[in-house]
Amino acid sequence: MMESLVSVEGSAFSTWLRESSSIWAYPTVLTLHTVGLAVLVGANWALDLRVLGLARAIPLDALASSFRIMWIGFWINAVSGVMLFAADATTKGTTTLFMGKLALITAAVAAMVAIKRLLYGRKAGAGGATRSAKVLAAASLVLWVGAIAAGRLMAYI
Repeated sequence: MMESLVSVEGSAFSTWLRESSSIWAYPTVLTLHTVGLAVLVGANWALDLRVLGLARAIPLDALASSFRIMWIGFWINAVSGVMLFAADATTKGTTTLFMGKLALITAAVAAMVAIKRLLYGRKAGAGGATRSAKVLAAASLVLWVGAIAAGRLMAYI
């Protein structure tokens, strides 16, 4: 495992990303990661908070298209996250914090998919969010806070 991480971190791309003074290297990738996070989690929180009862004047059907926005943010984050990981694979890849962050993201995305199925799937009930959707929305909020906190803490390891 460590050999693979050393190989990834030692690649020409990883070295350029980590050591280049170009604005197109690490600063741009980090900015893309932040923007992707804002798009994904911002849209997700808007939906979660609406499911939990805030902004009741906004119909839940109006938020169905927010999943497209969430997936765009997710893929921006996935690509930029892999790039950031590659720049420091031997440090990040061996920490429990990084594995915890990935687990939190996986659970948050699973909650996002489950909420979509509950609200907009074939068997979705008309009129409002079910108790299950509300529980998932609350869990989603907590999971994203945890993932963001873990990501920020990684800067200090």
